[in-house]
Amino acid sequence: MLNPDEIRPLLKQWVTKVMPHEPGDVFIEELCFIDKARRADLVHANGKLSAFEIKSHADTLMRWAGQQDAYLACFDEVWLCCHSRHVAKALELSISNVGILVVDDFSGMAMLRKAKANRKQEKFHLTGFLWRDELDRLARMHGIGVKSRDLIKTVRRAVADALSLEEIRSFVLAVLKQRYA
Repeated sequence: MLNPDEIRPLLKQWVTKVMPHEPGDVFIEELCFIDKARRADLVHANGKLSAFEIKSHADTLMRWAGQQDAYLACFDEVWLCCHSRHVAKALELSISNVGILVVDDFSGMAMLRKAKANRKQEKFHLTGFLWRDELDRLARMHGIGVKSRDLIKTVRRAVADALSLEEIRSFVLAVLKQRYA
């Protein structure tokens, strides 16, 4: 039985074969999001942010509904990579936009369903990937008046209110690719 640390390299291999993976694209392991309350097992940052939740044989899908909602608030694409024993439950609990990958005890991996573009991203949650100096830089680039004494949530709200999803998304993507290069 494979554990998540054994599944992750298999998943990276699969991603580099199936998705575009150019020089400068990065994998990020254990990326915190939603005010550090959630953690993505693996994120692939290429032209988009694709997040993967890994559920091994030893895991359950009890927390998946809440995790799925959190992933959908932040990422362009959401994937559930689960052990074959979870397939029926994964299909039942996952919304149709979520991609489903199945891994077996012999390191085999198959795509049950391709992830579709996520339309549920929230600008405010996307700004949560940025560190304070990055957030201030984005605000300055767009003439959003923020003060150094402003709370980070205040700055995040100002940026989310002033900019389009695409402006925030492209900045976050560039920052993450640079930070984890």
